[in-house]
Amino acid sequence: MDVLERARALAATVVLGEVAAPTLIALAERAAVLELEPGAAVTTRRPDGGVVIVVASGQLDGDGASYGPGALLGAAGALDAMAPAVTAVVRDATTLLELGQDDFLDVLAEHPVAARALARALAHALREARR
Repeated sequence: MDVLERARALAATVVLGEVAAPTLIALAERAAVLELEPGAAVTTRRPDGGVVIVVASGQLDGDGASYGPGALLGAAGALDAMAPAVTAVVRDATTLLELGQDDFLDVLAEHPVAARALARALAHALREARR
């Protein structure tokens, strides 16, 4: 997966889709690409901190939800270390992009429109959880 493909996958998320192309390309250059087979476990918590994961292709199931292309996992954990980790299992062959929390937070700080999009997404998730 080249840098432009990674940037397109980042842009497919609700939050990062609000970010200018040069910033997405810079972020894509730093994103780790994970190619996973069905049955593999995924988590946003690492021993040295958390990560933010973008589903580029494929499907994940976990925490009572399914995550497909454009899904952004671990954003709440990037904002608050006390937020629970997102855990999931790969359903189909899947490509993920893994972003460091600091990189993700830097983008939010530099692009208020992305921070607002994240706030809307988290508010929506909170409303859904209360139903």
